[in-house]
Amino acid sequence: MTTHNAQLARHPVDNAIVLGALGILAYAASMMTHEALGHGVYCLAAGGRNTGLTAWAELCNLHPAGIEAAGPGLQFAAGLLAWLVLRRLSPDAARLRFFFWLFMVFDLFISSGYVAFSGVTNFGDAAVIIAGLRPQVVWRGVLVLLGAATYYLSMRATALELGRFVGTDRGRRRLLRLVWIPYVAVGVFACCAASLNRTMPSGTVIGLAAASSLGAGLGLAGLPAMQRRMAIGAPGTSVYLSWSTTWVLAAVLVVAGFLIFIGPGLEWQAR
Repeated sequence: MTTHNAQLARHPVDNAIVLGALGILAYAASMMTHEALGHGVYCLAAGGRNTGLTAWAELCNLHPAGIEAAGPGLQFAAGLLAWLVLRRLSPDAARLRFFFWLFMVFDLFISSGYVAFSGVTNFGDAAVIIAGLRPQVVWRGVLVLLGAATYYLSMRATALELGRFVGTDRGRRRLLRLVWIPYVAVGVFACCAASLNRTMPSGTVIGLAAASSLGAGLGLAGLPAMQRRMAIGAPGTSVYLSWSTTWVLAAVLVVAGFLIFIGPGLEWQAR
């Protein structure tokens, strides 16, 4: 065995391409949970018809009461469900566990961050919900505080699970790779897909894509330091993310689908 190969054997690393692929898959699933399953299914259940869909907006020919809450509400619930699933997966299923961890991250961070964002900008689902309430400055302040508190608690929960995932190998370099590679991959993916959109003003859709990926996901940067300060009991054995053709191919197909269909936007005529 050569010296270089011996070093690799002693110091395994997580595959960077797989990390990026898992990030893209988790983000795409999270946004479709929000828009297609949350807003879209609620629209159908209320007797309406979907007339448009991107990863950052859903259009319904009606405006049923509660549709604004359906997207972020279901997304947050999906994040909690992913947390439960994560606790029941085998420690050896490293790639599946990391996918569910990232899905939990984006679900919780985007839905809670969106509430705070709505309070600050007076834009978005939560802003619509409080539109008729007075005084507006107080209710917007409530949104900011509620969103910020939930975001912080979400960081605590995801940092705890990050510590469980990495096991005994909590080196700074590994932790940074685990959070920064998916974060950057998702940001590039979201903004590239949004730049192709034909259904919304370009500045608006790219801003929404950047806010939901680079903005909401910024909490990832604080997770390594946070989890190192948390006591999680006896750490488990470290399992690394090796190459997987299946996961990478799945990400390639999702990227293609977003660039061709979801990014540009789907539109239907309401009957």
